[in-house]
Amino acid sequence: MVKVGDFKVELVAADTKEAFKEHTAPDGQVYAEVEPDMDYFISLSSHVGGVMMKMSVDGVYLGYKSLFECSGLNSHKGRWERIGGKETMTAFHFNKTRQEVGTTPDMLTGKVEVDIYRMGEKTYQENNDAVSASLTDDSTLGGKKCIKSTTSGSHSFDNTPKGQTAS
Repeated sequence: MVKVGDFKVELVAADTKEAFKEHTAPDGQVYAEVEPDMDYFISLSSHVGGVMMKMSVDGVYLGYKSLFECSGLNSHKGRWERIGGKETMTAFHFNKTRQEVGTTPDMLTGKVEVDIYRMGEKTYQENNDAVSASLTDDSTLGGKKCIKSTTSGSHSFDNTPKGQTAS
């Protein structure tokens, strides 16, 4: 878990929502211990309201932001889509990376980044169909235990806001 001030980010197993075991390097970098073929979500928590979080996985911006309008909220994030008014959140998936000679250490691990912003004045925006960015197997090289993320997870949940129905 990475905790900075009132914010917490961790990777959790999609089926149990349990956090993966973590290790902290001497430089303070936190690494999650995972295995190939596991589905996961990014778990976000905020103890303050009025903030927005923007997520990237392996350098790819997911294409949506998470709003925390009041304090004490947490949520699980993955590949998001809204089609015909129905919102679905699908888990990410850990895959083995391609095996190639000349792999450098920075190619052996993936990276989850969360940028946090204070929200300004809100405006209404019509809900249109949208799908978040896709992560593919082709973007990272690696060796024996190298794992990267893709958007091919098998776990998903209905994320349609309460009171709304799919059209």
